[in-house]
Amino acid sequence: MNKYLSPHKYLYFILNKIAICLHPFIQIFEKKLIKKYSAIPLKHQPVFIIGAPRTGSTILYQTITNQLDVLYIDNIIAVFFRNFFFGFWLSNQLFKQKAHNCFKSDFGDTSKYSLRAPSECGSFWHRWLPYDKDFVDYRDITDNMVEEIQNEITAVINYFDKPIIINNNNIALRIRLIKKAFPKSKFIIADRNPLFVSQSLLKARIYFYNNYNTWWSIIPPNYNELIKEPYFKQVVLQHYYINKQMYIDLKDSEKSYLTIKYKNFCIDKNKIIWKIVELLEYQKVRNNFIDNKIKESSHLNIDNTLLNKIKEEIKRLDWNDYTC
Repeated sequence: MNKYLSPHKYLYFILNKIAICLHPFIQIFEKKLIKKYSAIPLKHQPVFIIGAPRTGSTILYQTITNQLDVLYIDNIIAVFFRNFFFGFWLSNQLFKQKAHNCFKSDFGDTSKYSLRAPSECGSFWHRWLPYDKDFVDYRDITDNMVEEIQNEITAVINYFDKPIIINNNNIALRIRLIKKAFPKSKFIIADRNPLFVSQSLLKARIYFYNNYNTWWSIIPPNYNELIKEPYFKQVVLQHYYINKQMYIDLKDSEKSYLTIKYKNFCIDKNKIIWKIVELLEYQKVRNNFIDNKIKESSHLNIDNTLLNKIKEEIKRLDWNDYTC
């Protein structure tokens, strides 16, 4: 075994190889079940956790799916992203919808910690969408794309008769597609103090690229303009313009989304969970879940010159009214 891989990561790697080989065979019987259960009226609306990167969406996702008895994509399902319905069936056979009690991640990646841990599963969406473009406009949406996404998610929801929670930050820029497939879908927007988001985005750039200048994560529609700016301005504007696009695309759906500030979630997690329960119109909880404690870090560890530049950029923007 590769000594640099955790046991879970190694198993994840092996299962992925198996999933590729089994895909055409699983597809034969899976298609019939998808057709059957997608033909039934949708029993619960899908719920999407969205937001700019480094806003606390992963711990929010982990907490919700651990406490509430809802469907979510775990790392087993992520392995079988080509056979989405089968992945949920297999996960249920292995774990019986038990609490995952996993609250660790590496920049959103949980695959090295537990096969039951929640996954963002970007590969599911890349079955229809390109890897090099995050924003999905109306002209990018095809009827076939909408139908296939609609059928696969609907079949899973109806088979298990539970709402599904899907966390993938990129969906923040794919709301137009989601609303086409599920006009009454619901959204949980994760957000955080822009100063801490900017600092965390810079840390991610260092972690992945060992420099501040290489762009990391979600690309807003105006990326070609943003990339010309200095790096400290880029991270502020990345957060701002992702938020702006989300609220533009949800402007006629005020009752279908809830904004969760990371600081508030840390202060009173149970109050926020109750608000989510009201949004879902579903309150069944799991047995034997760990009631995790969340503490927001308020530590700033970038030099004062850079910190002041970021603060100045944040002040230039209206973080309450994105119509500006």
